[in-house]
Amino acid sequence: MTTTQATEPLVSAEWVHPGLHITAMGSDLPGKQELESEILRRADLVVCDTLAQCKIGGEIQHMARANIDRDVIELGAFTSGARQFERTQQSVTICDLTGTGAQDTAIAVEALARIKREGLGTLVG
Repeated sequence: MTTTQATEPLVSAEWVHPGLHITAMGSDLPGKQELESEILRRADLVVCDTLAQCKIGGEIQHMARANIDRDVIELGAFTSGARQFERTQQSVTICDLTGTGAQDTAIAVEALARIKREGLGTLVG
């Protein structure tokens, strides 16, 4: 999970490995970026909270400049079952969240609980 104020990518495409999931929450305004755009190109699945909003302020805003034309699924369509994806242990998945308050809070609380429960994660800062 990334939740920074970065305006330049902090996560390199070189670091991406099979089975990785990234939830990027810091890019919530125009010009902000936490992930190298190549990560979005290589991912097996890219989900966002609101496509229109993410095209303005999320990681997705940088796809056009990087000549990335790919399918992006809105979180609501994914969680409702309207869109499907069968994740494997090798899948690389990205979730781009720009801020729909209730969703962000619920996701952050659940992610932190899982990280603590499993003894995972690395504190950076």
